[in-house]
Parts: sequence; structure tokens; C-alpha cells
Amino acid sequence: MRVACIQPQIYKKRTKCYDEIERILKELFREHNKCDIICLPERWVPFFRDSTQNFQDQRGNDYFFVKNLAKDYNTKFISGAIWEKRTNSKKPVITCYFFNENGEEIGRQDKIHLYAYERAYFEPSKELNLFKLNNLYYFAILICFDMVFFETPRLSVEKGADILFSPTQIREDGMVNWHIYLQARALENRVPVVACNTFGNYFKRKFLGNSKIISFYEGNISPSKLKIVEGPINASGFIFDNIDLKFPRKLREIRLKEKIGKNNIKVKIINK
Repeated sequence: MRVACIQPQIYKKRTKCYDEIERILKELFREHNKCDIICLPERWVPFFRDSTQNFQDQRGNDYFFVKNLAKDYNTKFISGAIWEKRTNSKKPVITCYFFNENGEEIGRQDKIHLYAYERAYFEPSKELNLFKLNNLYYFAILICFDMVFFETPRLSVEKGADILFSPTQIREDGMVNWHIYLQARALENRVPVVACNTFGNYFKRKFLGNSKIISFYEGNISPSKLKIVEGPINASGFIFDNIDLKFPRKLREIRLKEKIGKNNIKVKIINK
């Protein structure tokens, strides 16, 4: 499956952010004439101190921008995170849409694990969705902090996910931990991971990008060997890879059979 991450620079004007994404998309398709699915980072639009300016109505301008990209480029798109107000929710949600190559909305995933300040402003999701891909495979969308906790990736693969997409917003001082989390989730679940990170500066915070597509070299079962394609560091751009989803299924079947359920392990506390 041909996968790409678009890593645009965040500008102060929304329209300029839109233009930046289209510029990078044109570069991507000049170099690769076909792509099956494209992922955007968690944050790719401006961030304002007045929080009300950061929220959009349900299916607002950002939604339609990505929807039209999917249709215009005849490619499936994962929208990154949109801060959305909904009439049936007490607080706004952080959500990610999946569009097919005709620009049709297939579904969305709301962020489950809210990070730090997000808990004060947003409503967490209690539902994990799996999306069908090319009638052969399934994927889950784990927005940033959802990848930190092992339960969400593990539940995804146990329910049938063949690949995990993670739109993220990791600042400079969290990059080392992030690299470890991504590789650990791929290895412990034997599942490819596509993590698209934010690039830009705002409020004295620096976001370096360095998006990653993590898959497996075919043929190596034990130990399994990761193939890691990395995006630009401290620059805009894209990454692309043609990854195999069939071989990791074999690895995953073996790994999940080796798992011992935590309820089957007795814990003893020994006091001298």
C-alpha cells in the first residue's frame, strides 16, 4: 500500500496553511504518480490565544478543504485533527475524518486520551473505530496521545487493524520519547505505524516534524526488523513508502498467540 504523510509548515493565516498543503501535494505527485492514502498531522492550521478562534462548527471549512483534496487528487485522506463544536456534545471534540478517493466521508475518530490542557476544553471519546481499506485491510486512527497508552493500539490490532495511523503534535522536547513509543507500538503489536507530526512554531513551542512510516522488512520473523522512513526535520515536506500489509499479518498472528492475558498471571507481594 502506497502511503504518504504531508508535513506542512503552520502559518498565521489559515488560507496560507491551505496553500502550503497543496504545494506539498503537488510535489508528492510529481515524484510519485499514485498514492493510496495520505495522512495530515494533528495540527496544520493556526493556533490562537483566543481559544474560540480555534474551534470550527461540525464539518466546517477545514473539513471541506480536506474533503475536496481527496476528490481533486482522487486519493484517500486522513484529515489530521480538527477542533470541532457539536450540538450534542457538552464540550468541543478533537476529531479526525477519513475520506475516500471520491471525497466521500467514510467516518471519523474522536480523540480518546486527551493531553494535559486538552482535558479542560474537550470531550474525550469512548469509542474506537476501525475503517476498511481496499476491501482487504482495516486501519485505526490514534490521535497523538492515543498512541502513548498501549491499550488503544493493542485493542486496535486485536479487533483486526492491519495498520495504525497517528496524526500527532509532538514538540521538540518530546521527540525522543515519541520515537520510542512509535517503535514500541509497532513491535509489540507487529503492526505498521504511520505517524504524521506537526511542523512550526507558536507560543514559544517548536514542532520539528520528522514524521515516520514504520513497517517491517519481509522475511525476518524473529527478531522482526523494522523499516523506518523519516520525514524532514525542522522543515516542511512529505514522506512516502510502499508498505506490505500482508507479511505483518503473519507476524501479528504469531505474536498475539504468544500473549499471556494479565488475568492469567498471579501477582504476589513478598515481604521479608
